[in-house]
Amino acid sequence: MYRLIALAFCACSIVACSSQSPVSPGVAAAGSLDAKPSATVPGVYDLTFWAWVNGSYQEVSSLPVGTGPLFFKAQVTDLSGNPATSGTVTFEYCSYGGRPNDITNADEAPKEACEQGQAKWARLASRTVDTPSCPAAINGSACHGMDFVRIPRTIGFRFKYAGKGSIASGTSAAKNFVWVQP
Repeated sequence: MYRLIALAFCACSIVACSSQSPVSPGVAAAGSLDAKPSATVPGVYDLTFWAWVNGSYQEVSSLPVGTGPLFFKAQVTDLSGNPATSGTVTFEYCSYGGRPNDITNADEAPKEACEQGQAKWARLASRTVDTPSCPAAINGSACHGMDFVRIPRTIGFRFKYAGKGSIASGTSAAKNFVWVQP
């Protein structure tokens, strides 16, 4: 008799469970007390270059050799334009792998060398979002300054954002910066 009751109880449990909607492991069903909002939203990662030109900071894409400093500005927003309020930006440059800061054998490379696998991205510096270090600073940005360059060249740069808030971690598009002979 007890076996029959146990068997009936198991059969009812299976039927009851099979009528529930499936939910991925670790995800609560909608309306459940355990439901949590999405942790991150997609971001927009914009790299720009800034320099002191004619008495103010201006966005630039090239500079004459021997002038500077140059600032790299990382701007992180969500798709609606809301700025990141936390997180870390790591600036990178494209490198052939030589000795950094060696004027006789420059390791810097254009972004195309990294995209084609001839060079690799190397860490330049890390900065916290909204650290007051940016010329023309706005919310959701981080900056890093670089002194003047002594020989003409094209160098690829990008940044990686490690999110600590609602905006997902991501990487900016790579951009070249050109130093030209004056």
